[in-house]
Amino acid sequence: MRSRKPFLIFWPQYFDGKRSRSKGRRLSKKFAVDKVTTSDIAKAAKNLGYNAVIEQGYKYSKTWWDDPGRVVIDAKGKKKSKILLEVAKELRKIQTKS
Repeated sequence: MRSRKPFLIFWPQYFDGKRSRSKGRRLSKKFAVDKVTTSDIAKAAKNLGYNAVIEQGYKYSKTWWDDPGRVVIDAKGKKKSKILLEVAKELRKIQTKS
């Protein structure tokens, strides 16, 4: 199994504007988006130059009944909060284009 040190886990719930912070949203409403999927997160991360892999079959603990999967991103030595904000901004760009 690979070491998790240089990798960060990103769940779609982190970006979901319809969720409260207690239900898993990590961003302010200003940066949150609606209807985010793991493929959207992976696409945004790849647009920013990060290596991203979608892993299916994993459930976020606060929404154990939902099975969206998760995205594993190579951190490249950056903080999770910084990457989270970068990905959120890129997600907003992607959603406005479509």
